[in-house]
Amino acid sequence: MASLFNIMKITVDAKKLRARVLVNPGMPVMTSEDIEATARVYYLAPAIAKHVCLGDAGREFQDCMGDTELAHLLEHLTVEILNETGLAGDISCGRTRGVAGDERLFEIELSCPDDVLTVGALSSAAFMMEWAFLHPEAAAPDFAGTVEALRQMVLALRGEAGVDAVEEELVTEAEDDDDANVVTDDAEEAAAEPERDSEDNEA
Repeated sequence: MASLFNIMKITVDAKKLRARVLVNPGMPVMTSEDIEATARVYYLAPAIAKHVCLGDAGREFQDCMGDTELAHLLEHLTVEILNETGLAGDISCGRTRGVAGDERLFEIELSCPDDVLTVGALSSAAFMMEWAFLHPEAAAPDFAGTVEALRQMVLALRGEAGVDAVEEELVTEAEDDDDANVVTDDAEEAAAEPERDSEDNEA
């Protein structure tokens, strides 16, 4: 069965993950070749439209999303999954570059606070794009469910599984106690929409 991408190699260092990604022969290279599929990706994760995207005509990804490389769309979808887990730090960012000599081969670079988290986000994004471009007749991927499953897997590997449940139980107990003082941190609310940064393709 044909697939959209072939992730040929992944390397990880202390700060970044680099993936060499081939858009398989017979598949569209540009989003403009299948704008309906591109729209399906957008509807899964509409926040990608507002990602900062340096190097294109506009400042935001929505300015180029209709006519950019599929690998670039894969990068932004991966960044959004990382951001939504809440485990990737204040800023998740990436960069996509074409590889000279092969219009279908790309290097995607992603901030990598945790290699399992970043590989999982990249794999999930590739699966979602596979649905959008090749199998739209199937049920749409559960974006929120995928993010939460990835989050819980990483927490479990860190030995922090169940931390969210314990914190939720403590908050519930505090709300039920009329004498309890519940303190909220305005800084947490301000950080609910962290800045997103993504640098554009360079040949």
